[in-house]
Amino acid sequence: MMYQNYIFDLYGTLVDIHTDEYSRNFFKKYAKWLRKQGFHFEWKLFYELYTSTERDYREKAAQTSGYQKPEIRIEGVFHDVFAAKGYELTDKQTTDLCESFRRISLIYLRLFPDTIACLEGLKKAGKRIYLLSNAQRSFTWQELELTGLIPYFDGILISSDEGCMKPDPEFYKICCARYQLDKAQSVMIGNELKSDMAGAKAAGIDGFYINRSPVFHAEQEPDYQYVSVKGSLLEVLTQTGIDG
Repeated sequence: MMYQNYIFDLYGTLVDIHTDEYSRNFFKKYAKWLRKQGFHFEWKLFYELYTSTERDYREKAAQTSGYQKPEIRIEGVFHDVFAAKGYELTDKQTTDLCESFRRISLIYLRLFPDTIACLEGLKKAGKRIYLLSNAQRSFTWQELELTGLIPYFDGILISSDEGCMKPDPEFYKICCARYQLDKAQSVMIGNELKSDMAGAKAAGIDGFYINRSPVFHAEQEPDYQYVSVKGSLLEVLTQTGIDG
């Protein structure tokens, strides 16, 4: 099958990342950094405010959004956490604090070895490339810039912008509607069976599963049409008829 549109997941598919956003050590580091910026929080208080406020936002979204899998904007959480301590933030301050939160939590961020070769191969073949990521814009955009991936995409959808996330089929439908994609000419490439593959199937889009696990477990009735058992993005080219 020859596709025209290749829709990629980001984390675990194109980008190898490890963060530490919920440990005691991380919140101690972030609270120390905040003090240097003039925001004084005891780390336990910040942790309790952050986790409880995020939970409240997600519970409210689940009740009011109308989506199967709603998403929030983390900026609202940060605004409320700082307001609870008497700090009124501008939009720029809020974004800066979110970006720094992510950077301080980052342990490593790198492209998989075959990411660029895969994307270059698709571009050379005249294919269109899209990103569909469960992510927060203020966390992720800086990482897209750092990895140099932005120029490869013909369209980028981030869940925090849309109010829903994978595996909700509406997230896929938003992508197809916005960029006028023919589902029959589109394939979703991802490393998550549920959010990427089951979500794509529910939306009527073929799936290509990139197995990043050390062991591959074949399913009797898989939600995907293609699989790279060894987790190679180059097989996206070969198996869909672009190369080799």
